[in-house]
Amino acid sequence: MKTPHHPQFTVPSTRPIPAELFIAELGRLYPRDRWSVQMLAEHRTLTTTQLTDLGFADTPASAARRLMILARRGWIDRLPTNIHLNALDTWWCLGPLGAEITQPDGAGRVTPARVYRARDQLWVHPSLLSLLHTNQFFVDLATRARTQPGTDLRTWWSPRTCAMVTRPERRATWHGEYIHNRGRHGFWFEPDPGGIGTAALADRVHAYPPLAKRTGLTTLLFQAADPQREDELRWHLNRHNLRQLTIATSNPEQGHPADPVWQPTGERHRLALTELPHTRQLWPPDDPIRGDVEPLAPHPIHDPERPGDEAIADGDYSYQPHR
Repeated sequence: MKTPHHPQFTVPSTRPIPAELFIAELGRLYPRDRWSVQMLAEHRTLTTTQLTDLGFADTPASAARRLMILARRGWIDRLPTNIHLNALDTWWCLGPLGAEITQPDGAGRVTPARVYRARDQLWVHPSLLSLLHTNQFFVDLATRARTQPGTDLRTWWSPRTCAMVTRPERRATWHGEYIHNRGRHGFWFEPDPGGIGTAALADRVHAYPPLAKRTGLTTLLFQAADPQREDELRWHLNRHNLRQLTIATSNPEQGHPADPVWQPTGERHRLALTELPHTRQLWPPDDPIRGDVEPLAPHPIHDPERPGDEAIADGDYSYQPHR
């Protein structure tokens, strides 16, 4: 059956999406479709390969076929960027229907024109390359988790979701929690956005002591763009007295982020992510700052057969592909 194109999505209409169209299309979504839309709402852009690696489909080819259908229906859209981690890959972002289903309460009515304007702004955003590499960092952790028993990327929060716990400062940061052999390793993540000096990047650590005090999460990871910037960053970090934090640095040339690539400040050796400090369970929240707010981010691994996170943390379950 040929998937129809919706005329109101072909031309950036300034009118709200008709309710009857939205309801009709909502009934055609599979659970994995909804998950992919939620992932794009949370992380802004992901590739066909990344979504495949996260469990959307068994192969990039089958993922591409389904994603194209979702794009024609208006749930997602192609991001026409010239920046590629893989030159043969397609980058996806939210379409009008995807924005409608994932927008926060009180954000106003969604119009295709508004969604396409946001897409074009993302396309030319100066931090797009940094966003692409940041998302790949977490995808790499999720891919490793899918192949190792007792391992899970339990949490991958973008600044969108982190805003719940960084109030009132609303510090733009990423948060992850990696589970391995019953150990929980939570961390804040600071990518290297480029366009700023390493001294300014190092100064971002000053936002984390009060955040660590409120949340109990004291591990901060910096991923520099290259070895030279990492060396410069470490020189500046070592000048700060931040003993209440565990700060470690790396760069992509060191290898996979789960491997021994993280060098704590003041140390000469590198550690694996699972050798960094353990953390207590951070969700559900138990402090009044966060309240009883449910996380906005979906689980970063799509696995319909997965049990609760505790079964994975206890070593009772590991992901197996379902064909």
